[in-house]
Amino acid sequence: MIAMATSSINARSTSIEVTGGGSEACPLHYPSMKTLIIGLGNPILTDDGAGIYAARMVERVLPKNAEVDIVELAVGGLELMETMIGYERVIIIDALWAPNGESGQVVRFNAGDLPDTMNSASAHDADLPLALCVGREIGVALPVDENIQIVGIRARKVLDFGKEPTPPVSAALPEAVNMVLDLLGYDPVIDPFTLSPADCWRL
Repeated sequence: MIAMATSSINARSTSIEVTGGGSEACPLHYPSMKTLIIGLGNPILTDDGAGIYAARMVERVLPKNAEVDIVELAVGGLELMETMIGYERVIIIDALWAPNGESGQVVRFNAGDLPDTMNSASAHDADLPLALCVGREIGVALPVDENIQIVGIRARKVLDFGKEPTPPVSAALPEAVNMVLDLLGYDPVIDPFTLSPADCWRL
């Protein structure tokens, strides 16, 4: 699992453009919010590990004292919702199945415009919107939908066994990492494009 860290550094305030259902300015000072990054996926299923690998890269390029917690999960639904309890803001990184040749594209949504990512839902569990609704109904402390962002990496080989992603998905990981950093409002200590994604396969 990725280690957690806390911060007092100067971070950029940022205005976020929400995609997937229209755009709106969100002039929030995100670095001051209690924030969680969730890398979703299964690293033994080729491209399905994209969210895990991107989260590991984010951990490497964030300032060591950044006010961000990072975890890896392999399941969605209620367990995903429970992981968010107590946070003001959550960024989920996950594979987004793309059967029509769009592998390697990086996209962003908020929870109110959630597409079917590979791991945010389970055939044996609630999908994420329903899980969030259940949590709010019973009064647990969850971020509002506008503060739950999903960074999706379009992928095709999500059910094939393999310990590293396909070349298009591997090449997209630094772009996904930069998108997460932009959302967080932090500058990287290392340029994600100079990292070897293969280092993340072995962590």
